[in-house]
Amino acid sequence: MTQAIIDLIAVILTIMVLSRIVGDNPLFRVAQYLFVGVSLGLAFVVSYHQVLRPAVSSLTSGGANNFSLYGVPLLLGLLLLPRITRRQEYSWLANIPLALIFGVGSALAVGGAIAGTLLPQILDTARPLNGDPAQIIGVIVLALGTVLTLSTFYYTIPQDSPTGRLVAISALIGHWLLMIAFGFFFASALQTYLSALTERLSFLLQWFQGFAR
Repeated sequence: MTQAIIDLIAVILTIMVLSRIVGDNPLFRVAQYLFVGVSLGLAFVVSYHQVLRPAVSSLTSGGANNFSLYGVPLLLGLLLLPRITRRQEYSWLANIPLALIFGVGSALAVGGAIAGTLLPQILDTARPLNGDPAQIIGVIVLALGTVLTLSTFYYTIPQDSPTGRLVAISALIGHWLLMIAFGFFFASALQTYLSALTERLSFLLQWFQGFAR
């Protein structure tokens, strides 16, 4: 009985979400608000039980090490609360943890992009020409594709010079390479969305077939 109620609620919410196909309507808005509300409620419960409550328990247990691990983050989190008052004499305190979050987050993002994306691509482009012919051809194509794509963003050279015309031709080829890459990314995203849609439609058909029996 419980599973039947859960399936019925899932069917109703799925139909409410799919009603967005005919345009914006109250059913879709209700489903959207439910999704946002349930997500925020779940995030609050998880944060309370897995972050806030263990931090307070560890802080009250004593010890300088516990204070450094939990007391400082808890204090920074409490500094965000004056922003609720919307009064300038108090709300500026929230800038301290926000600046720390954005600073550390930006540093981690830049460092991760350099170490995880840029350097591996540079090293992968500069691979030595050894191995079987297919691997050598792949390395050459990868290096040429990288140079042609990067030339798309080279705007400072005069277009009327021989070097400028060569760069313009390579930039045109690089532009098409970018369009092909974006096409693959879009096709991959569309395939993911179609898979999710197929799963939901299959769920609806199976439920209606079971209900008709």
